[in-house]
Amino acid sequence: MRLGTRLSSRLRSGVFSSPLYHGSVFAQVRCFARVSTINGIIPSPPGGFVTTDIKIDMNPSFGGTYARGVFATREISFGREIMNVPAFAMYISEHKEESLREQVMIITKDVFSKLVYGTPQEKEYIKTRVMTLMSGGVSYFTREKDVFDFAEEVRPPGKEGTICNGASYLLSGEFSSYDLQKLPLIIDFNRFEVEYRGRRGMCLFTEASYFNHSCEPNVEISVNYNSVKSNFFLSARAVRPIREGEELYIHYMPGNNLPISRFALAMKRRWGFECTCVKCKSRSVGAVTVLFLVLLFPITVFIRRLLIGRSEEKHRNL
Repeated sequence: MRLGTRLSSRLRSGVFSSPLYHGSVFAQVRCFARVSTINGIIPSPPGGFVTTDIKIDMNPSFGGTYARGVFATREISFGREIMNVPAFAMYISEHKEESLREQVMIITKDVFSKLVYGTPQEKEYIKTRVMTLMSGGVSYFTREKDVFDFAEEVRPPGKEGTICNGASYLLSGEFSSYDLQKLPLIIDFNRFEVEYRGRRGMCLFTEASYFNHSCEPNVEISVNYNSVKSNFFLSARAVRPIREGEELYIHYMPGNNLPISRFALAMKRRWGFECTCVKCKSRSVGAVTVLFLVLLFPITVFIRRLLIGRSEEKHRNL
């Protein structure tokens, strides 16, 4: 999902200066977890706003116990703002060579540090909201030791860090090593790519991650940087009237001009599914029809010439 400062589709700049973790390698298999069973009204985050006229509910069209979506609890008029929320975590790359993997691990460290020595509100938000988001991708860690080595780097400055650190927090049982392995996968899966003064980065907007995708969405999102609050904010507005009980959709790749085959591949690689909306199905049927006609026409011409040639040869023999 790539969203620029205008519209492209999640650490405050310079929070961490410690070296990045490079101890893990990519696996060959991609796996995608099911979405969470969390439902009901979406609480407004600190410094943000989410209307009470939407809720998270099960989507029977997807099937399964875990198929959730965002639905309108009453009619929503065209142009109405549904939510305006700050990034819970953000990071802007310092240089162009910084990889996506490095950025994800920096945000992972920021979120995990809030669990280790953050406020009770931040800890509750991470456990009940961030950790219930869908995850997918490849593991960022290969061994249990890699997880604890990464956690060991998360500690407050001074003597307090010898007692209150990430490794001791894992051993306390409040947050397991499995949860820490899952955290970068959640961030990677739900990240919103942003740009700031020519530099690329990513933000985590937990509340916006509950929307499902459609190529003909009824909600449009925009991400802008608020210089006063030194944070990115995501705004979601209805682009047409929405009926009560109707699901709210956003476009995961707005503004793309990819051919249907490449678009489907990009969606599959990024989010683990292929879009099956009416627009995509019609584009697929059209592409197949054009391909069929392109292949059928020369074959028809060849057969016609062959038949005419045989007919002329028969007449000459007579």
